[in-house]
Amino acid sequence: MKYSREWETIIGRFGRWIDFKNDYKTMDTKYMESIWWTFKQMFDKDLVYRGSKIMPFSTACNTVLSNFEAGSNYQDVYDPAVIVKFPIVGQENTSLIAWTTTPWTLPSNLALCVHPDLEYVKFQDEATENIYYCMKARLDYVVKQCLIKKHKVLETVKGI
Repeated sequence: MKYSREWETIIGRFGRWIDFKNDYKTMDTKYMESIWWTFKQMFDKDLVYRGSKIMPFSTACNTVLSNFEAGSNYQDVYDPAVIVKFPIVGQENTSLIAWTTTPWTLPSNLALCVHPDLEYVKFQDEATENIYYCMKARLDYVVKQCLIKKHKVLETVKGI
């Protein structure tokens, strides 16, 4: 509780209204015991189930974040990425296009996988006549990033 006054100031700056005079503290033993008592009552009535939920996580604190904590410092950031072409064996001038934010893993790649239910396009760079496959939803991005001035879609395929 050493910095509770500072915490009240910060929360006020965030525009959150909290009744700090009549609050509860999750570190209080009485609060913890009441939560465990409530949970036991629910468990005894068969109202508890086991499931999974993806939660925001702080690697710095090694804790799960609340929705408020996860959203309070949200910002769009630039994430460097590369686009790599993987030549298809036996098909001259034809490659699969992959996008990754982890290029250091590329030297160890043994395979390139596609999702059987997603749509991919086979398109041709009209300047070089090279043929590429990429995910249909990423075609505009790939064409722009690869500086392809003019292209034509040859076919749309599911799962390649």
